[in-house]
Amino acid sequence: MFGAPEVSPAKAKEMLLAGAELLDVRTPQEHIQIRIPGCKLMPLDELRFSFKELSKDKTYIVYCRSGERSAFATYFLRQLGFEAYNLAGGIISWPYEKESGPLS
Repeated sequence: MFGAPEVSPAKAKEMLLAGAELLDVRTPQEHIQIRIPGCKLMPLDELRFSFKELSKDKTYIVYCRSGERSAFATYFLRQLGFEAYNLAGGIISWPYEKESGPLS
């Protein structure tokens, strides 16, 4: 979808261990309900402005609930020259650790 490269949860986990960063493009309300630890919240609606906070020296794994919004976000970031990959299936397919509640 959108020509955005996808990575499986297992591949994403490997990439995170190698230094990639997670971007959550869901809403703040979704983020509080459940998220992958260590991710950065950057809602899709704000991405056109907030992408300036990202470094082109890093690799990003982008996720949402099911992978549709993050596919669009990944495509957008790649058009701007970022190394970004969509997490296939979104957080609902993530079998690893998750957390919820307000950020401390």
